[in-house]
Amino acid sequence: MRHFVLVFSLAFLLTGCNEEGNVEPTPTAEDKQPVEQKQTSLLSYFPADGSTAYFQGEGNEFASFTLRTTYLDPQHIAQIEDNGGVTLLKIYRITDTNIDLVYREPVDSNPSLPSAAEAASYPVLETILQKPLQVGTSFQGWTIQSTTATVDTGTNIYQDVIQLTRSKDQMTTTKYFVKDIGLIRIEDTMVTDQDEPFVVTSTLQKIE
Repeated sequence: MRHFVLVFSLAFLLTGCNEEGNVEPTPTAEDKQPVEQKQTSLLSYFPADGSTAYFQGEGNEFASFTLRTTYLDPQHIAQIEDNGGVTLLKIYRITDTNIDLVYREPVDSNPSLPSAAEAASYPVLETILQKPLQVGTSFQGWTIQSTTATVDTGTNIYQDVIQLTRSKDQMTTTKYFVKDIGLIRIEDTMVTDQDEPFVVTSTLQKIE
């Protein structure tokens, strides 16, 4: 009887140890972040298909522009940018990690758009946004400075805005992107011989 009790007690202890060893740690916020980043499609940083965005410019006569967006497919977005002086057709490719500019050429006001198959063959010209969408991420001279910025465009106040900056020579360019809308503001700040820098801005006013 005593032998049976000892064997039973030993089996109970071993079972308890195995159960403790199988307990998985509770995931922390840091553990969850990569999963959330992966699930956030970069397509959400573009306006709706068929929309036209209107940007108000200050500091330069060509800083105001319209931006017409057309989805060629879920991976390729066409935007026609018209600032009154030149009309540009830009094509973007969306991957799991990047928004890449793959085409940029002057066009007439109503250009024919390439097919999705044609767009897929274009080489990458520039990376516009790159994961992870967190402070410190750098690519091609751009650095994410904030993912929680607040931007007042005069017509709306946007929260949780991604702020990117790039400096080259005397010019610093800052871009602001917000989820479900895309680009909402561009700032070009140039150091001059004057006391104040020269600043050109383009700010989203409305999307139709």
